[in-house]
Amino acid sequence: EMYYCLGCLACQTACPAGVPYGKLLEQARTQIEEKQPGSFGGQVVKKSAFFAFERVGLLRFGAALIRLYQRSGLRWLARKSGLLRILPKRMGEMEGLLPELPSRWSSQTIARETQPEGEPTARVGILLGCVMDVFCAPENEATVRVLTRQGNTVVAPKEAGCCGALHAHAGNLGKARDLAKRVIEVFEAAEVDAVVLNSAGCGAAMKDYGHWFEEDPEWAERAAAFSARVFDLTEWLARTGLSQAGLRPLGAKLTYHDACHLCHAQGVATPPRDVLAQLPGIDYAELPEANWCCGSAGIYNVTHLPESLELLDRKVRNIASTGASIVVTGNPGCLLQLRFGLKRRGLDVEAVHTAVLLDRAYGGEP
Repeated sequence: EMYYCLGCLACQTACPAGVPYGKLLEQARTQIEEKQPGSFGGQVVKKSAFFAFERVGLLRFGAALIRLYQRSGLRWLARKSGLLRILPKRMGEMEGLLPELPSRWSSQTIARETQPEGEPTARVGILLGCVMDVFCAPENEATVRVLTRQGNTVVAPKEAGCCGALHAHAGNLGKARDLAKRVIEVFEAAEVDAVVLNSAGCGAAMKDYGHWFEEDPEWAERAAAFSARVFDLTEWLARTGLSQAGLRPLGAKLTYHDACHLCHAQGVATPPRDVLAQLPGIDYAELPEANWCCGSAGIYNVTHLPESLELLDRKVRNIASTGASIVVTGNPGCLLQLRFGLKRRGLDVEAVHTAVLLDRAYGGEP
């Protein structure tokens, strides 16, 4: 039953008693994994998948194979030949979830340190991450450009790796803590004023490091101090002020989807809307059920695809009802899920990360 839960934490937002359901869910899943680990085959699959996240080089290698499939003509052949229709329906749907992979990862294109435009105002770190690095390289690149336009020196240490969020959600808090220690050490050494995240799931986990280590006397204080310096991109921009210099009218109608781990886990709902409201030439329409889950929910759209698609279809219908040409969100899982859902329903609506929309308003890459 614990794995049918989305982990979206809408219950946490709604609960009048302030019960920390997210922490309870992680602890429950950890106990399940310890006492009822499941079949041998299931454990092999699960451990193999997480092994790749722990070693980003393996994840990049796997992504390179997917990129080869997409660009060599194999994907075209698989679709035109009807092979995907012969395979189980679930496998065909999963193939459709794969995003178009970039020619280079963000760890290849983003410098370790990028100087700001104009006088430096702050020194901030960004996590290139695991999934973001290979599946959302343009979003990482846009984040750097937006931050440097605000006067931030941006530090992007490639050795930081995975934040541990997916491990924690899957009941492996031990490994999640190991990954968190590396992240903390890397950014402490970088001597940054803040760590700015463009992934809601990563941000929620890193803000929770203090809780992960609260019973560890050696790490509790360091983890809590680190978490206090973690901000979502829109949270940081709302705090420091969005530079109006160079902003161009976008001339588009927008709506905004709240990523669950930004809205419910981090409690960040107003800053994204405040930042979007400062962009010239936009017509904004509030999305019905904006803070309802889109069905991505970490790897829920992999482990519980039918349930995930029900949520996605409802979300897509609500997006269509706004008449918007662009739906904005702040999490890679939501972004990929929404793109899949919009394409599946044949809607001419673009799903865009907040960082990319801001970068577009500034004119994009120089």
